[in-house]
Amino acid sequence: MRKQKLLIYYAESMLKPVGGPSGYLYNLKQGLDILNKVEELPIDISFYEAAPKSLRDTVKNKDKIPKRLREFRRAIDDIFYERKAYPLDESVYQYDMIHFHSIDAMYLCRKTLENYKGKVILTSHSPCAKYKEKLAWLNPVDYKLFKKWVEKIEMMDAYSFNRADYIIFPCKEAEEPYYHTWERYEQLRDERKYRYMPTGIIGCTAKVSREEYRKRYGIPQDAFVISYAGRHNEIKGYADLKKLGEILLKNKNVYFLIAGKEEPMTGLTDNHWIEIGWTNDPHSLIAASDVFVLPNHETYFDLILLEVLSLGIPVVMSRTGGNKYFEQFKQPGLKFYNTLEEAKNSILEIKKMPALELYDAKQKILEMFREEFTVEQFAKNYVRIISEIATNND
Repeated sequence: MRKQKLLIYYAESMLKPVGGPSGYLYNLKQGLDILNKVEELPIDISFYEAAPKSLRDTVKNKDKIPKRLREFRRAIDDIFYERKAYPLDESVYQYDMIHFHSIDAMYLCRKTLENYKGKVILTSHSPCAKYKEKLAWLNPVDYKLFKKWVEKIEMMDAYSFNRADYIIFPCKEAEEPYYHTWERYEQLRDERKYRYMPTGIIGCTAKVSREEYRKRYGIPQDAFVISYAGRHNEIKGYADLKKLGEILLKNKNVYFLIAGKEEPMTGLTDNHWIEIGWTNDPHSLIAASDVFVLPNHETYFDLILLEVLSLGIPVVMSRTGGNKYFEQFKQPGLKFYNTLEEAKNSILEIKKMPALELYDAKQKILEMFREEFTVEQFAKNYVRIISEIATNND
């Protein structure tokens, strides 16, 4: 019997251990390679090396362009996206399935998809409706100028969700931001199309020891350290993190250790609130802490959470979106909150844990990660879902 062929519409040469589709597919490829060494995969999986780069990736020296001008240009590109399309590519017709990892790429391939007879799969990777994410990139003044224009490209989201035969989300809870940000989502949503599969990552390691890292920033070895790594904006809950700081820093033995650019929000003015800025080694910072706080107001399925779990660090997180998926594991080292009061109490609960109980909680977190969120488990889940789609004739 002929093996069915799947084309992942993304260039393998662009895979790298970062966020977004590049990192997601990098981790998936690592897991598939592990599985392939044990036994032949039931599906023939290929990456599309001819996949065009993002139209924005062709801009030279884009990092030297002022941010506002860069985002202004991005908005202009988006407004005219609806008129653009990649040339017809009949080479993809040999594949039984095509898996897109971008709303934009799928929309731009619409000429090719007009006569494609196979199954089309979509994983959006956007933490909310894509057109809403595009609006969020703009400067507030430009937002007002472009809002009615950029909202017109909602048709790209609608086209992709309508044209896809199957849509893969990391979990059902990850759909929550779509319901909140896209008025037509519930109307467009077809339950029969949806499949769920949590992401997996390569386990993280700290480059610098806990002791050395604390020493570097003048933090006592016996201090209770609360960490955060991410964007300093409203949707990530950074303002809530600061409010927690104002409450918890009244305890002289508490420190906050924060990674990420201080924009648009800045940190507290307190010697125990330490901002290190952007870092290529967030894992040493996290491993040097006693608890990680994930205060998102909206969340899809945050990879930083998996990274923290792989380091065995307890987490206090907002009960929203993809975060809620982790409640089912009933881990003593994972706490969920609806209010800042609950967040504060959860942090203090971890702070007061006896050493043996805390050690046990950390070991259980590591065990959960190894069982559920490794790249190997990620690949197994992917092969299972793709195999089911391949044989589904509904």
